[in-house]
Amino acid sequence: MTDGILIRGGTIVTPEAVYEADITVRDGVIAAIGRDLPADPDSAVFDATGLHILPGMIDPHSHLWEPGFISDDDFRDSTASAVAGGVTTIIEMPLTTPEVLDLEIFRQKAELGRRTSHTDFALHGGVRPSNLGDLEAMWDAGATAFKIFTCDTGCAMHGVIDDADLRDALATIAGFGGIATFHAENDELLIANRKRLDAVGRTDNAAFNEWRDETVELEAINRILFYAGRTGARVNIVHVTSPAGVALVQRARSEGIDATAETCPHYLYLTDQDIETRGAWVTCSPPMRGPDARDAMRRLVADGTIMTVGSDHGPVDPELKRRGGNNVFAGQPGMPANETMAPLMLDLVARGELTLGRLAEVMSEAPARLYGLYPRKGAIRGGSDGDFTLVDLNATWTIRGAELVGRAGWTPYEDETVTGRVAATIIRGRIAARDGRPVAEPGQAAFIPRIGASNAL
Repeated sequence: MTDGILIRGGTIVTPEAVYEADITVRDGVIAAIGRDLPADPDSAVFDATGLHILPGMIDPHSHLWEPGFISDDDFRDSTASAVAGGVTTIIEMPLTTPEVLDLEIFRQKAELGRRTSHTDFALHGGVRPSNLGDLEAMWDAGATAFKIFTCDTGCAMHGVIDDADLRDALATIAGFGGIATFHAENDELLIANRKRLDAVGRTDNAAFNEWRDETVELEAINRILFYAGRTGARVNIVHVTSPAGVALVQRARSEGIDATAETCPHYLYLTDQDIETRGAWVTCSPPMRGPDARDAMRRLVADGTIMTVGSDHGPVDPELKRRGGNNVFAGQPGMPANETMAPLMLDLVARGELTLGRLAEVMSEAPARLYGLYPRKGAIRGGSDGDFTLVDLNATWTIRGAELVGRAGWTPYEDETVTGRVAATIIRGRIAARDGRPVAEPGQAAFIPRIGASNAL
């Protein structure tokens, strides 16, 4: 590795401006931005002519699921697909084996990532009713947020289902200034819906949508926001599926509650009709809604109402999907998503539904600000990490699972033709991927603790 890199001839994109300039990175950080910058004798030169340079994209919603479903006991596979797709930093969820529920597991996971990740990474901690006393130590060590499920998880990171437990969890997190990020589905309604479907022998594809219907999600969002208001906690609702859910968050914000919403590319491209026709291959929790919801969610991303977009990457072995062929409930929910996230969002730019500046905000600056990584991450400015996602806005291509890097080997966007492609991914001045392929070995990644962490690892 050289001591630096000069990126020459590209067009820089920030939330505020689009302009032509060169960028010099030294010792991993941006040292200069300007026209006709000279190359240092010991620096590499990257010709970015014809490319747009965005702040390195951050995936704030990543499930490596290591080990499980298809992943080994490391970060390699899912971060290879992430870096190929233009992601420079992932924020990893705590649903691994073991779940990240205390400082020691948090420390072990950070070390595993340092050894085996292709991308820089930050870590969320997990919450269950019995580990509230462990949360502050993870926050002090650099955790970016705490993930809470309001429904059963089927694992050791039990859902925070009862009202008293939810109130106590939020009060604890508010007490040390943390942020809670929520999977919002009502457990009691899920149980009742499934019981009703089972009683009449429903296992068809549409039954999945009826099991996890919109009311299940909206009730949970409403309850989370109520207790956030009562406790003063900061909350972020992840993978919001519909404008009705976003409206609840906006109403809470108008009342002074510190609440934000995230959505995912599948809610911007797929619908409940895809589940009905394709079944378990496109199931996730919560599921996609109707075409009107999809179209409205695009507008809410474009106008800034939705703060961030995350992939909700969850790589699943195709064999686990095939099990749902005759019974949608037998298939494993989840979809590989981090490799296709940037191309899908770039396609919205090509369609005129999203501006370049808003893309830089929603995919880079906003998640960095929300989770305490800004301005080290999410910015193109002097002193920030030299992280860049370089894209060709004019490249039109067809997504095919067999050609992607991820081990899963399939994609919910098979044969989708998009305009916009990642040309290169640069992390702290190091070229990590080119033309959709990683070009560096894992193990050069950095754990990125939240800025201001009092005892950062």
